[in-house]
Amino acid sequence: MIAELLARYITGDVSLKEKEYIQQWIEASEENRKEFMRLRILYDMSLAHEQGQEQEQTLSQSGKPAKRIFLELAKIAAIICITFGCSYYFLSHSLEKEDEVAMQTLHIPAGQRAELTLTDGTKVWLNALTTLTFPNRFTKDSREVYLDGEAYFDVSHNAGKIFTVNTSRYLVNVYGTEFNVSAYSRNDLFETALMNGSVEVVALHDTQKIRLSPGRQVYLKDGKLVSDSILDYNHFLWKKGVISFEHERMEDILVKLRLYYDIAIENKNATINNMRYTGKFYTKDGVEHVLNVLKIPTKLRFTKDNENNIIHIY
Repeated sequence: MIAELLARYITGDVSLKEKEYIQQWIEASEENRKEFMRLRILYDMSLAHEQGQEQEQTLSQSGKPAKRIFLELAKIAAIICITFGCSYYFLSHSLEKEDEVAMQTLHIPAGQRAELTLTDGTKVWLNALTTLTFPNRFTKDSREVYLDGEAYFDVSHNAGKIFTVNTSRYLVNVYGTEFNVSAYSRNDLFETALMNGSVEVVALHDTQKIRLSPGRQVYLKDGKLVSDSILDYNHFLWKKGVISFEHERMEDILVKLRLYYDIAIENKNATINNMRYTGKFYTKDGVEHVLNVLKIPTKLRFTKDNENNIIHIY
């Protein structure tokens, strides 16, 4: 029952009530989150499978589009996951030939997060509304991934093969390290913060290039990259499902809430924009809980239009 409902949630075939139920179920335990990610990866694999079948002109013979393939696989996914662990390595090799390199894409829904291990041993944590594209295996010459969103990387050391994170405007060249990248294409924010090792941020459209040392970050200011010390390590608690604000302007907080929960927030109360707030929230508690807490010191009021997925602040 839950596997079928999860499958329909991933393909977008659920009611608003079912969507809310699944989101609560996912956040109820770490095991539930892992089960969701197993099915999510399975869906991505079925999409890759469809593309490969189309290239060989055999999909039309079977008459099964990716969504139908996925829904059929989902019926037995729970058994597969219990028996084999349903790891990404197992799934990728069950759908791709071992001697081929295929790109896979993993998208994280609003209000969720995920963790995966790439084939070179690199660990990646993905924040809400993040898309990561990566190969089913790295070649002997390169290790490249493509990021739209926010991710925390713990890169496996390989002195002879640089790890590169490609974003829409910058490259992050990695030399065996631990760092966070925030680069959502839907807004102009970009930030890379380095915990350990060394990274180099390279602009794609100009000559700007900055090398970071541990404890430093680089971010966009007036269209240019600026380097500074990391001031708030609590931000990286998002890996554990915590949204942290440290003396942040309300206007900036609303930007993050729109992003993390994929919801439109219309603010008609300009007087709160420059108010600052410090606090922590569990992502699973939802955007309405965050606003209910914020309205105490700021006196803001809000209503939510569930049908149109809009929050009005006044």
